[in-house]
Amino acid sequence: MWYHQFAFFDKQTGLSTLPEEDYFSKPLTEEEIRLCPDFSELNDRTMPMLHLPTEFLELLQYSNGGGIINGQREFGFFSLHEIRPYYLAYGFVKWAPYFLPVALNGGGKFYAYDLRDSKNIRIVAVSSGDLSYESAAYLGKNLEEVLSQTGNIEDELSKLYPAAEPSDKIKRKVEIHKELRTLKESMNNGKIELKLYLQMKRKLEDEMKQINSDPSP
Repeated sequence: MWYHQFAFFDKQTGLSTLPEEDYFSKPLTEEEIRLCPDFSELNDRTMPMLHLPTEFLELLQYSNGGGIINGQREFGFFSLHEIRPYYLAYGFVKWAPYFLPVALNGGGKFYAYDLRDSKNIRIVAVSSGDLSYESAAYLGKNLEEVLSQTGNIEDELSKLYPAAEPSDKIKRKVEIHKELRTLKESMNNGKIELKLYLQMKRKLEDEMKQINSDPSP
């Protein structure tokens, strides 16, 4: 497979079941509405139909979430169940609905599939603090091409305009998602009890809800 040529700094158990066709277009769950109250009006008629390309599904079957690194190019890719929360929580659904985020570079910059043209799918870099089609930088046609490069994707964005420093809110949102992921791994590995896991998870989710409801930048 194409991914065997790359070095993984984080390897997880592979995905055993592929997602259904409407996985990303289903109506929001109660938990999603609680985390993303601004998007509670969305339903299956307004959520765009989005599909993961075969190459990314292959990667998830090898490692359902994880990390690849090549020089300064860090690719912290999401598990299947993390993609939709990132898509909703960061406002892709509102500002760039046909960008599907699949990874972060470690500094608040997303790797996303540009799915506006199903016959010409591209991979772009876009800042978590400036989501729009116009502010995205083209990276390549597929992951093998993109990850064969060694430069930080922030360099590609800087060619368009000086990179904006992520706000404290954005930085904290990224940290919360990482903490939730680490917390779940600790529970799955038996490092913490279920009761403590649920308490800590609720605390982080409440903080995310507060951040999302704060109108300040």
